[in-house]
Amino acid sequence: MNFRTVDVASTYVQPQKQLNAVVKNQTNPIAQPQVSTDDRKGSQAIANYFRGEQLVAFKGYACSKSDFIVKKEEGIPCACCGRMMMTSKGVDNFEKNATGATGEYLQKLLGANMEYFRGTEKAVANFIMETSKKNPKLSMSGLMSHYSPNAKVLLEKEQKNVLGEVSKKAEVLGKDNAVQKVVDQAIKDINNSTDKKHFERVPFLETFAKTVDKLEDKNLAGELLDTAVKLPMSQESIEAFIVKYGHGDKNDAQIARRLAQPAIATAEHIHPDTLGGPDNTANYMSECGDCNSKRGHMPYSEWMKNYPNMPRSIQRNIDEVTERIINGNLGDKYDDYPVDLKKAVAKETDGVVQLKVKNPEEIEKAREERGLPKPQPTPRRKK
Repeated sequence: MNFRTVDVASTYVQPQKQLNAVVKNQTNPIAQPQVSTDDRKGSQAIANYFRGEQLVAFKGYACSKSDFIVKKEEGIPCACCGRMMMTSKGVDNFEKNATGATGEYLQKLLGANMEYFRGTEKAVANFIMETSKKNPKLSMSGLMSHYSPNAKVLLEKEQKNVLGEVSKKAEVLGKDNAVQKVVDQAIKDINNSTDKKHFERVPFLETFAKTVDKLEDKNLAGELLDTAVKLPMSQESIEAFIVKYGHGDKNDAQIARRLAQPAIATAEHIHPDTLGGPDNTANYMSECGDCNSKRGHMPYSEWMKNYPNMPRSIQRNIDEVTERIINGNLGDKYDDYPVDLKKAVAKETDGVVQLKVKNPEEIEKAREERGLPKPQPTPRRKK
């Protein structure tokens, strides 16, 4: 299944001698490094997994995140937030179709793909759809430019409110303190901003962080910084988004990619790579870029406080992936993947998340019942 377009007319692969040294450095409790003997990137290697005294073997194989086939399948829900994901190709197609689009076509295009957009992006897409009805000849960049002045007024009001909070907390430092001087300069930059030069959040926060870091009262420094980071940014504020993309050097392609990029399908390390998690199918699940970039190496016990629906989302994800495995979409290397995923997730969540999955025998039986052939062997990659 490819990215949705709109037809307007119709409504539209480590040598063995190195293995021991590597294992000593391997902290991942899920899987050990894979050793390839037949260019299948670790398909014969066994990954060790401990739960109590039981040793369980994984059958995943080593592959880079870019070669994780699951993330190349359209229509897969994110294993974290549960929202639909776009493939890299889907994002490219969206950018292509949205560039230059106006009027009814633009409105239908955005509406047909609304399920892919995340929070702020969805709000912006809705804004574009509604304003396009009033300005049918304008493309997305035109609409951003047209409404940027109004958005700028609202954005600057919010920026000044946050800076006002910072000033109030900095009063204990006395008059003409260093923090207030930075704030005063920021307000001056806001008042003197133009379409070509305006107040920027990141440079301000860099200067502000260096300033408060010099304060003796570290608790106050922390409170001031916590307040300053409330300044709106385009990832969270529709007004900041419109102002950022409402300048003449921004085009439709940039706006389209910005809207779709958070939904792009990625390979998430179940046990973080920063903690020794290997690049292996037994340690991957597909998540949208938005969720993947935010988790870092946070334990799932903490991360799932942000997404209490994650157990259900992972189940929906593997159910859909299993269908693709049965149908042969993922080739001949993924029949063990559901079972591997179940073990890895159970381990990483301390048994909290227990998935219901089909084992390889059940997957093969499902193919037979549907009259489907076994997947063709995946072509060997050239060295």
